[in-house]
Amino acid sequence: MHRRTSHFDPSSGVILIEADIHSRITAKARLVFDTGATFCMLPWKFVQEIGLEIDPKETIQTTTASTIETSPIIKIPKMSVLGYEIENVSCIVRDLPPLSGVDGLLGLSFLKHFRIIMDFQKGDLVLMKRKTQELSFKVS
Repeated sequence: MHRRTSHFDPSSGVILIEADIHSRITAKARLVFDTGATFCMLPWKFVQEIGLEIDPKETIQTTTASTIETSPIIKIPKMSVLGYEIENVSCIVRDLPPLSGVDGLLGLSFLKHFRIIMDFQKGDLVLMKRKTQELSFKVS
């Protein structure tokens, strides 16, 4: 199993990851690594600038800390993080607060394809992609 590592500052309170978002053009996005987010999230302007179409009929309701919101949901044709590429990644289109300093969230719609190790003492985030023939079983 191959593994790729990204380093982060354990004292910062947030883990930032750079992703390549591939559509009609490829753009880099600065994303918060967020295992609490069911989907990846990108802002409206970013999605429009890379040429992704937003269908107003394709929406999803999500629960935030304070409310339930309805947002468009799209498929990113290809998304790359640490050299790993995943196709057809579900992504919510929603703006984050301007002072957040990030483009969006890297959520479970991308992360579910990996085994993940977070070592806060070393400040390492490790992604490991399973081989397609590898299976896992839950024993009760």
